[in-house]
Amino acid sequence: MVISRQHPVPLKILRRELLTKEGSSKCTYHLTLSTVGSGLTFKVGDSLGIYSQNDPVLVRRLIHAMGAEEKDPVTDPKSGEVLTLWDFLSYKANLSRITSEFLKFLYKYTSSHDEKNALGHLLEPESKPLLTAFLTTHDPLDLFLTYPVENAPLQERCALFSPLLPRFYSVASSQAAFPDQVDLTVALTTYQHGGEKRYGVGSHFLCHLAEIEKTPIPSYVQTAPHFSLPADDAAPIILVGPGTGIAPFRAFLQERMARNAPGKNWLFFGERNRATDYFYGDYLEELSKQQKLELDLAFSRDGAEKIYVQHLMYAKKNLLWKWLQEGAYFYVCGDAHKMAKDVEMTLQKIAQEEGAMSEEAAKLYVRTLRKEKRYLADVY
Repeated sequence: MVISRQHPVPLKILRRELLTKEGSSKCTYHLTLSTVGSGLTFKVGDSLGIYSQNDPVLVRRLIHAMGAEEKDPVTDPKSGEVLTLWDFLSYKANLSRITSEFLKFLYKYTSSHDEKNALGHLLEPESKPLLTAFLTTHDPLDLFLTYPVENAPLQERCALFSPLLPRFYSVASSQAAFPDQVDLTVALTTYQHGGEKRYGVGSHFLCHLAEIEKTPIPSYVQTAPHFSLPADDAAPIILVGPGTGIAPFRAFLQERMARNAPGKNWLFFGERNRATDYFYGDYLEELSKQQKLELDLAFSRDGAEKIYVQHLMYAKKNLLWKWLQEGAYFYVCGDAHKMAKDVEMTLQKIAQEEGAMSEEAAKLYVRTLRKEKRYLADVY
């Protein structure tokens, strides 16, 4: 059977190590999963798609709010498989998202006049902004606690849930260097919901819930043909990967070392504090010491001024431009909302200044790099 989204393979965690040190404002882990006997193959640049387990505490509370029992049988509306309610809510259902269908369902089954009025008002066409705000700030647990429609058929309630989708993590290792494993760099996500601390589904599963060498991690490879090393091992590469954006670039560097690639390598890495957030520092420093890696580091909270990766790029604009003229491939991985945009603007500014171009010509230059697949981004 071919490993795919529909047919994932169960992997197990061999090692889980906290990358952030005591005192860090973040919590980021390095995970090593065994691929022995799995048939799983991947290329650097690919991602691992993982099917997670929902937080058992949340599942238990939801079952109670639904007035049901853990062992109650239900049919998964997506696959037609018969499961216990516990398994359905743990592995198949999205517990953080609601749609207007939830409200229509509750309106149909609630016997309270006041509740009917409140729900009816939200569902009126002119209440669209109000409805949108409500849907983004509430989850199924909120609804079943507020509107305990215990008389409603359990199967109908289960049909309301969106499916639990896979989470994707950039592969942080090279199979050429380590053939029996796949490494991941996972930041634990936490957020507040109704005054409660909640966890991101995938990161909580991988960092907390999954037991070492025990819990099966249903996995498959999400290929990234748009984000891979140059075919030419002699081509220089410039890697910009702050935070967990370092993950694919650790794999890139391992692959290049395994292939004895003669091409030059340059990494811009950034995080908050060097003492607590320097991911894979020993490995990167060793490569730098061996003169196999040009390394620039931005720790934004270590100084009076906040220095980010794009500031380091600009500080080295002369050398960076020289590498680009030599045919370097430029990669960026990480936050799409601000970092990736700032990096692109800085690259454009460097082209303008070092290439003596107009603003329009510099924009065209960056667009051309993209078109030639020498500017490659994996942002989220």
